Amino acid sequence: MTLFWSYFGGVVIKPRSTFNRLLKDPQHLIYGVKAFFLIGVLYTLTVIGLAIVRAEIVFPAWIAIPAEDYYFWEIFFTLPVFLLGWILAAGLVQLLSKIFKGNGTFEGSLAVLGFAMAIPAFVMWIPETIATILFLLGVMTQKEWIEISARPGFWHFFAASYQFIALAWHIVLFSIAISVTQKLRWRQAIIIGTLVVAIISFMMMIFIR
Repeated sequence: MTLFWSYFGGVVIKPRSTFNRLLKDPQHLIYGVKAFFLIGVLYTLTVIGLAIVRAEIVFPAWIAIPAEDYYFWEIFFTLPVFLLGWILAAGLVQLLSKIFKGNGTFEGSLAVLGFAMAIPAFVMWIPETIATILFLLGVMTQKEWIEISARPGFWHFFAASYQFIALAWHIVLFSIAISVTQKLRWRQAIIIGTLVVAIISFMMMIFIR
């Protein structure tokens, strides 16, 4: 487990060298799976908290589930949606990399993308989980938080920016991961990384609230 956290911290500090080190590890896919399940399980726990306080989704749902019951049902499909997004991302990387003669393996792509998807997701998970804990403790209600974040000021800026920061970090890590695993130049990796993140983000936005 110590080695897993070494990879986890390494991707934050020195992603390129860490991805290279990860791919040389015979158990690289196992570590990628652990990174994926870490964020998937943590997000599911947060959704359980939102379901307990009967929070309503802020943005309209794309699927026919009542707003007041959405988080209850999301408990059951959060992890499968994360899994689908992870596998789809690796498949798209493999497919699109062929255009530029990439030569990485699907297993290698899964391993590095497990970390590239999980780590930036913490930028969204942490504030959302803190808010959920405050709701559970009765410190504030969801309605009060929405009102606070809607007023001009720090919290409005924070609520509007942290998701964009996570998105930008996803693109950066995806591009580095693709460059390493597929042996592609920066420009090629950035093109593929940006496109894959856009597709996966759209898919996640359909289900995850």
